[in-house]
Amino acid sequence: MKNKKLTYFLIAAVAALWGLIFYRVFDAAAAGDLPAIPAAVQAVKPLYKPYRPENDTMKLLLNYPDPFGLKEQKDTVAKIRTLIAAPVKLPLKSAINWPFINYSGYVRNPVSKKLIALVSINGQNLTMIEGETKNDVKLLRNLRDSIKISYQGRTKFISMKTSLL
Repeated sequence: MKNKKLTYFLIAAVAALWGLIFYRVFDAAAAGDLPAIPAAVQAVKPLYKPYRPENDTMKLLLNYPDPFGLKEQKDTVAKIRTLIAAPVKLPLKSAINWPFINYSGYVRNPVSKKLIALVSINGQNLTMIEGETKNDVKLLRNLRDSIKISYQGRTKFISMKTSLL
């Protein structure tokens, strides 16, 4: 028990510190209301002059031409409104029946290290590499699990068909 004296000293210091804290808190709470301000102090005039904006004495000179060309725009706005009100008929693109293209898988060429896609178009089995076009179908990208193809200006990803044996 080498540190008994130090332990007792620290306990006394902590108790004194908490006692001081409690004393100040309870003393401030018991003080109650603040003392009344004497009437002589309340009647003192403010040291500053309250701000009052002065009347505006400037006049704007509006004798310049229209900077935005609103007179010209009125005719243009009328034309645009008639164009917006008229219904616009867009040509409909024919729907493409994509199931005629099947992706069966890929083979890697050992010499060139390129992927060769095994694609079936209208029942005809073909091998294609990226950028090649057969039967109006262009192979844009070979991603092993799917291919990106372009047909009649439209692109689509086709995933690999797996069959269970």
